[in-house]
Amino acid sequence: MKLFRSWVASVLLQLPTTFFVNAMECQVDAKFSSEGSVGRTVTEAIQQTKSRLTLALYGFDNSDLAYELIKLAKKNITVRLKVDANRSSGKKITSLIERLRAGGVQVNTVTPYGRNHNKFAVIDGTTVVTGSYNWTVKSESNWENILLLKCPELAKTYEREWEKIK
Repeated sequence: MKLFRSWVASVLLQLPTTFFVNAMECQVDAKFSSEGSVGRTVTEAIQQTKSRLTLALYGFDNSDLAYELIKLAKKNITVRLKVDANRSSGKKITSLIERLRAGGVQVNTVTPYGRNHNKFAVIDGTTVVTGSYNWTVKSESNWENILLLKCPELAKTYEREWEKIK
């Protein structure tokens, strides 16, 4: 029995980012494109930001969402974005990134030798927005999903992961 408990403990120690949602105070809401615009859901979520918005995205060419990020930055809300360098090298996206930077958004293009395939945002260190949705115009015509996770402990984990993205 002692050997079994030791084995269980060693397995649990190897799973530092595994969460047992029933043990946390979390609210989960799923949204799907079959219910309407996922982009609108994202917009409504990020408009609730009070102090900081942290984003890690693969694709980002949606000018409406860019406008929302700039509006937040103009309200002295910290907006930090890491976007895939290879995906953001096109002329249209480069122009959008320049507009974001001029509007006060902190933008870093990352992973020149791989992919930053993340699709998440953390609102005020308490809410995670994630799912299949790329923040692109094309995504509005795809079958997409978003999870809104009001879960401060999980949000901290996403912010720690954001710091690791280079």
